[in-house]
Amino acid sequence: MDKLARYSDEFINELKENIDLVDLVSDYLELKKSGNRYKGLCPFHSEKTPSFFVNPDNNFYHCFGCGAGGDAINFVMEIENLTFVESVKMLAERSGMELPDLSNEQRQLYQEREQLFSLNKLAARFYNYLLTETELGRDALNYLTDRGFKEPEIEEFKLGYAADEWQLLLNFLQKKGFSIDLIKKAGLISEGKNNSHYDKFRNRVMFPIFNNRGEVIAFGGRILETEANYGPKYLNSPETPIFSKKKNLYGLHLAKDSIREKNSCIIMEGYTDVIQAHKKGFKNSIASLGTAFTEEQAKLIHRYAENAYIAYDADTAGNKATLRGLDILSSTGINVKVIQLDEGSDPDQLLKNEGGEIFDKFISEAVNLIDFKINMIIKNKNLEDPGIRKKVLRSIVELLSGVSDNLEREIYIERAAAKTDFKAEVLAREVEKEFKKNKSRNYQRNREKQNKQAEKEFDLYSQLSYYQKVEEEILAHFISNPGLREEIAARLSKDDFNGRTAQLAEYLFKGSVISNSVKIDKIKNDLGDKLVSYWSEILVKQDNSLTREHILELADYLSSKRIAGNKKKLCSLLSRKELGLDKLNRILLTFYSLNYNFERRD
Repeated sequence: MDKLARYSDEFINELKENIDLVDLVSDYLELKKSGNRYKGLCPFHSEKTPSFFVNPDNNFYHCFGCGAGGDAINFVMEIENLTFVESVKMLAERSGMELPDLSNEQRQLYQEREQLFSLNKLAARFYNYLLTETELGRDALNYLTDRGFKEPEIEEFKLGYAADEWQLLLNFLQKKGFSIDLIKKAGLISEGKNNSHYDKFRNRVMFPIFNNRGEVIAFGGRILETEANYGPKYLNSPETPIFSKKKNLYGLHLAKDSIREKNSCIIMEGYTDVIQAHKKGFKNSIASLGTAFTEEQAKLIHRYAENAYIAYDADTAGNKATLRGLDILSSTGINVKVIQLDEGSDPDQLLKNEGGEIFDKFISEAVNLIDFKINMIIKNKNLEDPGIRKKVLRSIVELLSGVSDNLEREIYIERAAAKTDFKAEVLAREVEKEFKKNKSRNYQRNREKQNKQAEKEFDLYSQLSYYQKVEEEILAHFISNPGLREEIAARLSKDDFNGRTAQLAEYLFKGSVISNSVKIDKIKNDLGDKLVSYWSEILVKQDNSLTREHILELADYLSSKRIAGNKKKLCSLLSRKELGLDKLNRILLTFYSLNYNFERRD
């Protein structure tokens, strides 16, 4: 179903007009004025040079690096990971507009998500009540107290307790009017025999998981008894319509302001690590909901900060899954440093027993990712053994050959040589050989990729930048100025455009779209990803200072250009002597028609 059918065109357009896109985007990234537009580092991909532009005249954005683009609704959907309806709701609240009624089908979908949020919030309150107000939660409260957590931390993170009962939560939620199907969809109950159901979390300290807007979306539970009786030590909610582990971070809703302020975050492994860190004043601490970082989590962090400190348990930090996750963080453009804790130590215990000053010292001594990987390569290795020594050397060579900056590579070579007692010149020679091999392989791959891309997308007209600019300008005004569409369409057809503009014009120059009563957003649903990206690109580049007369003059110019080109082709055909009488007559009639239209344009 067309997502725009949820609300009237009039409401959507009014909502977009009421939102200052520059102001909205500035809540997430720094924008600087560039001519009559604003630019900044794209929040959707890693980049060092700004390629993300916002056009305040028509409230469109576009990134010339990754192709992301659109209007205020698109931006909120992408950056906040919201549905269309949720984005509209958020923007309506921002602009003080009242939401109109939804269609029945869309109302049901929207209400289900809202009910899941409400259900999770109520479950969190129920667990918190059991922990703080009942005898059932006494052991769990004692456990948290022993870990150093008191009322302020319990309240801030909404900690709770799932009782050692089979249907306590289920019965409570049903009495509050929630159906078994919805409770099951939220991941709070499991199905037993004979269509029976029971609480998924039992006899566990409960850690609600929030999205970055502060809504409860899932839970993590830690057992108080042996694993044999109650399953794994930690049990987490499954994926649900409102929860995806790879797209969320524990504690971000509380940490995001501090992360922005410090331009850095401290990433920890567990819930209690984060709670202890916040208690000790490290308010920019979050947990990754697993040691293997995902690209979505890395991009989420990059919206708020450029630097990340990794504070995992010593026995976790060096495993392969963790290192892959750190590479993902680094590739997103985040400067990654690793806090190297002592063997057997974890942030929770260190902060509790030693205090914030010691942890600050560990932070100040954090090493960058390359140094950390070198340390992991040589850790517990007997470098006196020739075979082991050779393997270590080969691993270091492979690692350092991936460092593109010459000066940086040389620094790491010297450090690695000092740590391993290898001769620096030998190590440098091996790294340089491997670096050149990699460079050659990468160059060949890039050339092949570019050639394939060129074969796929090349067209002669794209080389004529002036004509391309004219075509894009006309299409941009066709899209954004409904009152001009019929006049432009009377002068031009899709055949007057070339390359990507021709592909876009094919969708735009239709009777159903030309009418100024049709909202142009509707046609976007028929466009592929590349054309949607091109759509936002030309709107961001649109020159809104052009007058109506100027736009129509440009349309006449394009039309005349095509007519003149066709006349030239016909003249070439007429010069051939082998033409039959019928074909000659058709060419002459076409030539006459073109000549008439050309003179009329002049």
